[in-house]
Parts: sequence; C-alpha cells; structure tokens
Amino acid sequence: MKKNRLEAFSDGVIAIIITLLVLEIKVPHINGEVNSQTIIAALISIAPKFFSWALSFFMLLIMWINHHRIFNELEKTDNNILWLNGVLLFFMSFVPFPTAFMGDYFTQPMSTFFFGLCLMMVGIAFYFLRAYIVKKPELLRKESDVELQSKLARKTLLGPALYLVGALSSFVSIIIAYIIYVAVPVYYIYFGIKRKE
Repeated sequence: MKKNRLEAFSDGVIAIIITLLVLEIKVPHINGEVNSQTIIAALISIAPKFFSWALSFFMLLIMWINHHRIFNELEKTDNNILWLNGVLLFFMSFVPFPTAFMGDYFTQPMSTFFFGLCLMMVGIAFYFLRAYIVKKPELLRKESDVELQSKLARKTLLGPALYLVGALSSFVSIIIAYIIYVAVPVYYIYFGIKRKE
C-alpha cells in the first residue's frame, strides 16, 4: 500500500487540529472606557490562553515533524500502520480541548494534570507506531538504518515520560509542571535541528 494518501490525510488532520487551537482565543470584552490601559489589561487577562496555545502549537508542530520523519523512512504501509496512525490522530485531535481547559483554569492543578495526561497518550501512540515499523523492516526504504529507527523508537518514550512527570508535578507545583511542559518542545526542537534527516 502506497503511503501518499495516508500522508496527505494525516497532514490535513494535523492542519485542522492546529487551526482549532487558536479558535479558543477569543477577543476579550472591555467594559467601560476603551483606552490603552484597558486594552493592555484585557490582553493580560487572556495571557494564559496565549501561553496554552503557544505551548500546544509547538508540541503539535514537533509531532508533525516527527510524523514526517517517520513516513519519510517508509517505502510503503500496511493495514496496521493505517490503524496505528489513526489512533495517533485520534489522540492528537483531542489536544485542543485540554489546551483550552488549561487556558481557562491556568492555576488549577487538575487542568494542568489533565493536559499532561493527554499529551502523554499522544506520545505513547507515537511510540507504538515507531515500534511497529521497526518490527517490519520490509516496509522501510532500502537505505533506511533499522538500528537507528529502533533507537529512535526507544527515545520516543522520553516524551510521554516527561509529560507524565509534568502531570504529576502539577500537584506539587504548577510552575514546575509548566517548566517541564516547556522543556519538552525545547528539547525536541534543539535536538531535532541537530539531527540529520
């Protein structure tokens, strides 16, 4: 089975997911006189929404880049990859909800915990997709390094582990949880740029 349709479908779904993120940021209503001070105050009041959006945007962007890298190594797909990819998109499509929830209840441990838990599920879905591909080297391009793909599959578990630690940290310190959440995309962006395609 050729991979073109699956890639096109996945790209379309991810594009919609990223678009849905920003739709949760509503223009704040200003009561009384509208001036520079009230506008700044209104923007500050929705700063948690901006932070949640930016965090999720970069997380989803990294997921899209990783998705591209996974499928770049494939020569063809099979039925199991279709389903594993579908499960991955299922969890990714849910990300706008915990993002909006965290933006509305920014200082509440449970909303921060819920956000980390949802991202952890996306990371686990990524791992199963990568792990399956490693077990099916006949689906890979001839020049693909199977040993490298196996190593990358193991490294994929770092993401869900960090999301879980961030989620559990919410009940100790929300600031620590946010630091961990920010560290995940920073780590993948830094090492993703350094790593060759």
